[in-house]
Amino acid sequence: MGRLATGEREIVHDSAQLEACRQIIARHCYGTQEEIRRELAGFGFPDISQSTVSRLLRRLGVAKAQNANGRKIYTLVEEQLENVDSTHSIHDMVRSVEHNQQLVLIHTSPGAATVVARMLDRHASPEIMGAVAGNDVVLVAPRHISRTRKTLEAVIRTLKKAH
Repeated sequence: MGRLATGEREIVHDSAQLEACRQIIARHCYGTQEEIRRELAGFGFPDISQSTVSRLLRRLGVAKAQNANGRKIYTLVEEQLENVDSTHSIHDMVRSVEHNQQLVLIHTSPGAATVVARMLDRHASPEIMGAVAGNDVVLVAPRHISRTRKTLEAVIRTLKKAH
């Protein structure tokens, strides 16, 4: 069995950090990147920096969401999407949809905007350039401002399909 080259070692190390971060977030509630960094340090990555934690969170698609106690915690968005069931469907999360000449806004229940935005990204429509989520609102940018109405229709179609 040969030794790994430097680049291969870095890939294995990055992959191990990513998997450790995913496991940590799936098992516990963390409100800050510093808490996650400390946990990863104890998980065998003593020199991990906050910027590396930030990069890992971005790669995992982690977002902050409000838990049942009202605390904002880091959560795996994929898990949230998988846990959407008949009692908490996308339809139940969306409160209203509005638009002007340039943007579409989707108002959601608190903590649900990330799930709704991720669902829009997964079911990408050519009309939608991108979606940005806050806590309870998703800003949807049309690919062309002249087609904002078509973007609104695409958003509504996608939301109905998710029901």
